[in-house]
Amino acid sequence: MKRFVLPILLAAALPAADSRIAPAMNDFTTASYKQLMGGDANLILSPFNIATALSMALAGARGQTAEEIQAVLHLHYDYDSALGALLADLTKAGNTGGNELHTANGLWVQKGFAIQPAFENTLTNNYHAPPTLLDFIANPEGARSQINRWAEEHTKEKIQNLLPAGSLGAQTRLVLTSAIYFYGKWQDPFVTSHTQPAPFTLPAGAATQANFMNQTSDFGYTETPSAQILEMRYAGTGMAFDVLLPTTLTGLPNLEKSLTPGNLAGWLGHLTTRNVQVSLPKFRAESQFSLRKALSTMGMPTSFTGKADFSGIDPKRSLAISEVVHKAFVDVSEQGTEAAAATGITMHATAMRMPERAVVFRADHPFLFLIRDTRTGVILFIGRLMDPR
Repeated sequence: MKRFVLPILLAAALPAADSRIAPAMNDFTTASYKQLMGGDANLILSPFNIATALSMALAGARGQTAEEIQAVLHLHYDYDSALGALLADLTKAGNTGGNELHTANGLWVQKGFAIQPAFENTLTNNYHAPPTLLDFIANPEGARSQINRWAEEHTKEKIQNLLPAGSLGAQTRLVLTSAIYFYGKWQDPFVTSHTQPAPFTLPAGAATQANFMNQTSDFGYTETPSAQILEMRYAGTGMAFDVLLPTTLTGLPNLEKSLTPGNLAGWLGHLTTRNVQVSLPKFRAESQFSLRKALSTMGMPTSFTGKADFSGIDPKRSLAISEVVHKAFVDVSEQGTEAAAATGITMHATAMRMPERAVVFRADHPFLFLIRDTRTGVILFIGRLMDPR
């Protein structure tokens, strides 16, 4: 079945003092999606996972470097303990009824390179990432292999080769990693025998055959002038899969342009329970990115330069981020969804009931999708399907 690595929410609400995290994370979600949505390929990413990795780096940032990372994350206060609590609560809620939600973080440090005790304590206590000592100088490929194996183990083998060959070297001093895995069973699973081939219109207008899952049941549903929105719940978790389907075959680019935190909150806030006749293609998508350019454009360029200030890690200010890499995976089938993602940061030395007849929701052309926690509103994954093949 499908799985992915990602944090999940607890049934209980977060304390009011921590209510800033969800909207900030969703601000980062839409901003990062817009930076990465170019081209016409399938797309899947976990901005929540990326934000967790960046938050670990932020714990050691100071001065302008910290201000820029905070601005990109839309969080301007010390929230490490609150984020740690959110991760724990999501994980507790996600591991019920045969579902799985796992998150893990890692801190990998060059042997003999001293890091500040406060930074080590923050990552150990709030991110459950005590330091693991490696020798990037003498054996960078061995270190890379160990980190990549960690990513595989924490994503059920879905994220492989997170750090590509040559990404670590003698100048590497520290690597931060974050992984998330989710496997959710549909509250209303599709019957496999009802899956049938049918045309799916590609972005350029040509059609291809896809295997469409079919069922009629009660789901969250709403409409806007430009899209139909369907929400399918995962059994017993509070987690949901949202499909944002443009009303026209070529409407996805305009829908993507209108993607803002405010619009998303408004659209999803109008979901009501409807009887919906659903046709949704089975699909699997994988993406990988270098985020250095995107994050610089979003507002944190200093972190990647010799002016970077990570003196909360090393008081000599000898560290800068050399690269941020992200890989993600999603698989949607009759039984549910499997998704996973991992991020690596390398640092080098310098409802109401509607009884009317069923709404028809046929996702036979490109659409957006989300995996989110409905209790807090935190979006764990965002992506689009352009080609189901």
